[in-house]
Amino acid sequence: MQAHSFEEILTQYEPLIKGQLKKLNLYRNHEHFYQVGVCALWEAYRKFEEGKGSFSAFALHTVRGHMLMELRRERVYDERFVLKDQQESSEFARPAPLVEYYDDPLEELESYIGQLSSRERLWVQEAIVYEKKLGQIALEQQVSKNTVATWRKTALKKLRTAARARVKVK
Repeated sequence: MQAHSFEEILTQYEPLIKGQLKKLNLYRNHEHFYQVGVCALWEAYRKFEEGKGSFSAFALHTVRGHMLMELRRERVYDERFVLKDQQESSEFARPAPLVEYYDDPLEELESYIGQLSSRERLWVQEAIVYEKKLGQIALEQQVSKNTVATWRKTALKKLRTAARARVKVK
């Protein structure tokens, strides 16, 4: 394959790249995906071995594969990273902490947390009201993460029981 220069190969296989863009409906970021196709064609040009089949089939496979991988990469990125403005406008955006809604959030929760121990109440306040992580609470209280996890487990168990009892009463 090295008898032809890459410029000649690119000229000859440019319709293949454009065809794949069309087949994969790549209209957004068209230039980016075109460049991915050109780079994939370059890789096919470099790696092709004469005795292993036709170059056109190898080029098609390589170009399409690279475009699909790039599409997958973009989808994963979009799923993992959301722009701050999009996140705030999203209906799935995380609600503001309870601290912003009430002067004393624990007072609002009092009917629910009345039967909790002081440590379980502490977990509710720190984790739910102030949205702190388990490790952060453990560090501040100078206890192990397992201890805080136990507070959480027993608090949630008591809160679920209390919530079920309220539903039955109504």
